[in-house]
Amino acid sequence: MSAVPGGPETEFPNYTRLPAYLPSVVWHALRVVSVASVFALVGVLIWRPEIGLAVAWGVIIPLAPLLFLAAPGVWRNVCPLAALNQLPRLAGFTRGLVQTPRLREYAYVIGMAALLLLVATRKPLFDHSGVATAVLIVAMMALAFLGGIVFKGKSGWCSSVCPLLPVQRLYGQTPFLTVANTHCQPCVGCTKNCYDFNPTVAYLADQYDDDRHYVGYRRFFAAIFPGFVFAFFNVPDPPAIGLGEMYLQFALYAGASLALFAVLETFLKTTPGKLPAVFGIAAFNVYYWHAVPLLADAMERLTGRPEPEWAVWLVRGLFAALSLWWLWRTFATERRFVRKTLESGTAQSVKLGAGAAAAFAAERSRASVEVTFLPDGQRVGAERDATVLELAERCGLALETGCRMGICGADPIAVVEGLGNLAPPGDDEQATLARLGHGPNTRMACCARVRGPVSVALTPEAATAVAQPAFVQCDESIKRIVIVGNGIAGITAADFARRTHPKCEIHVVARERFALYNRMGITRLIYGRSAMQGLYLLPDAWYEKQGVTLWLNTQANELDTRGRTVTLGTGERLEYDRLVLAVGGRSFVPAVEGFGGPGCYVLRDADDAMHIRDYVQRRRARRAVVAGGGLLGLEAADGLRQLGLEVVVLERGQWPLQRQVDERGGRMLLGYLSGLGIGVLSEAEATRVDTGPAGVAAAMLKDGRTLPCDVFVACVGMRPNVELAAAAGIKVGRGILVDDHLQTSEPGVYAAGDVAEHAEHLYGLWPAAAAQGEAAGVNAAGGERAYRGTVPATLLKIVGAELASVGRIAYEEGDEVIALEAPDEYRYAKLVVRGDRLVGALLIGYGPDAAHVTDAVKSGRSVTAVLPDLRRGAFAALA
Repeated sequence: MSAVPGGPETEFPNYTRLPAYLPSVVWHALRVVSVASVFALVGVLIWRPEIGLAVAWGVIIPLAPLLFLAAPGVWRNVCPLAALNQLPRLAGFTRGLVQTPRLREYAYVIGMAALLLLVATRKPLFDHSGVATAVLIVAMMALAFLGGIVFKGKSGWCSSVCPLLPVQRLYGQTPFLTVANTHCQPCVGCTKNCYDFNPTVAYLADQYDDDRHYVGYRRFFAAIFPGFVFAFFNVPDPPAIGLGEMYLQFALYAGASLALFAVLETFLKTTPGKLPAVFGIAAFNVYYWHAVPLLADAMERLTGRPEPEWAVWLVRGLFAALSLWWLWRTFATERRFVRKTLESGTAQSVKLGAGAAAAFAAERSRASVEVTFLPDGQRVGAERDATVLELAERCGLALETGCRMGICGADPIAVVEGLGNLAPPGDDEQATLARLGHGPNTRMACCARVRGPVSVALTPEAATAVAQPAFVQCDESIKRIVIVGNGIAGITAADFARRTHPKCEIHVVARERFALYNRMGITRLIYGRSAMQGLYLLPDAWYEKQGVTLWLNTQANELDTRGRTVTLGTGERLEYDRLVLAVGGRSFVPAVEGFGGPGCYVLRDADDAMHIRDYVQRRRARRAVVAGGGLLGLEAADGLRQLGLEVVVLERGQWPLQRQVDERGGRMLLGYLSGLGIGVLSEAEATRVDTGPAGVAAAMLKDGRTLPCDVFVACVGMRPNVELAAAAGIKVGRGILVDDHLQTSEPGVYAAGDVAEHAEHLYGLWPAAAAQGEAAGVNAAGGERAYRGTVPATLLKIVGAELASVGRIAYEEGDEVIALEAPDEYRYAKLVVRGDRLVGALLIGYGPDAAHVTDAVKSGRSVTAVLPDLRRGAFAALA
């Protein structure tokens, strides 16, 4: 992929902005060849050890440091150990566990110790035994494969305990050829300062890390490595000396190197990256000073032709020159790293490429309670108040997600043990559970906050008996309720109408061909493989059990409010006593010249998403432009990114999510998206879409820039579908005007959801649509339910980013604003306090705390007693 034209700063590009040079299929083929070659070498080591040992220790190993120095990305892409490690993820049978804190802490140390022990043991064993070397290779391949089965991403081998990793990181910090990682599509944030995510500065990020132990392990290796390499070539082989004495001499040489490093570090005033680079390149030269003659001898054994002495000295000189060039480039990179860090005020996007940083920070597990996922018995440690959904996602378990507020019903689970160890359900979750009608041990995973040990199954249990609703006062003269629209507002209206009225007919007329589904999950239809599977929110039997007649793929063409009929597109007429209009809205179509041809899309419903996926595959699209930096625009961009496209988002304002975040949060979000490889052009607007014979070719911007693209997706807002109501004489503004009972200007006709304009508000939010549907359904059946508005709440989660915005975040005179920021951890909090109440909040990267803050804003309760806690960031005090 190339850099985004005019996009964010890419001085230290992450893997999504680096060239891969070869198509993915070629890289896969090279990995197959690599693995096959290793197993062929194992066979040669066993049957022709003299040849196998010469190839393994005389050719392959001597060339490896050079490859690590010049083009480590090539090695990372074709390494046979990495190929086997990533096979479980590619084939879909990895368990995807997150490393325990202790293993994460000492993984590098384990790999370093294994390297030192194995290299030293070459002298008495591996250099002379083909069988022992073969066993070593097979064991490492097996361990790499096992690590891929158990752990997430590359955290089970390549980026943790692999013995080659310390050498690769030390030599590979300034590649001459930078090749994009083609394994991790997408990044899952499995490791800190990931080389595969951002190869140009990953090692510098290690050296500048705030954790002194984390840095110390890596500086220790750099310090001892020259002495250790010198020892390998100069310590006599057993039996010339005893085995214990050999290991002792290795330790003494390494210790002397370590002492020299310590003295220089104490007395030289230098930047953190310089000494490790100098000692690393010293080890490189010591190695090749001795290895070049050995490589010449190995080639002579294999070819029968001796190499001239001058060739040996020439190669040594070339390695020395290459080393000086590498050292100069490394020092220059560190200077740019420091300058970039100072300019930005945070090292986040430079050090990690915010995606990996945020995902790693979000997945830290301070185990205080344990959750067991059945039937497999997989256990995970959890911090107090983490949700079951968050824990399932950490483990890579398949669980649908939606609003993350307990309203949509996308993620029901069965609590097999420890139901009392979960935070009690709130009103929204209880209403959703009642609608779903599963067993009494059902909870919504996104709301089930862990406070003690629990065991859960991801499939809810069936109800042992059909619970009969407690009917409230209804109007028995109402014989038929017709609801137009089957989104969350329409189906919630049907649900609560039935709870209110046991006998009346309920008809739901649905324009779409799908029953109620999770609209917040439609971007998964772009990159996922399962189509609508998992998106449906109610079982088919629900409609029959509730006595609801569902008219799918049916248009409501005309309303006659005097005759109380709805004329359908089929020509049929439905009489009604009460009518609920939950017809939603449609995507705003931008005034962009050329929009509407092949490759131009809006994104509003499931069909839109599936059409985009189909077009991308048929066109073999590689680049996409998304117009609109709101919630749906960012989710669409992430869906296209996960499908493998290079994506640029056009935002008319100065930062994305203008309605939900302030400038500081917006700037942080920009850095995060850039780290993921999603370019965001601020204050940018498309004026024309150019098309070619195959479809979209480019988007022309208002400022004259041109963005090549194969797909153009517009997510620039929604227009309520008021036409049906307006034609019937019902009063409309921006939406259908309703009162506190959701009744329109026409008696007996109600409106709910995205089409309803209440108190001059068009919410366009799932929670508001559900609340309005509840009130409209109750009132349409003759009950009494007032709607007083909805506190707007927004949750966004893209590959580890956790953003929550609730209430009013804009400052007004008399407010107290609490602002806390930790950029390196991708955390930012802004709380707006008015009097004794919390009236708004913006939280980025705060995970479980977001629920406590959201509840406090929505409830409007006094927070005076916990204000000191809030000012220091102890948001759990709101629990």
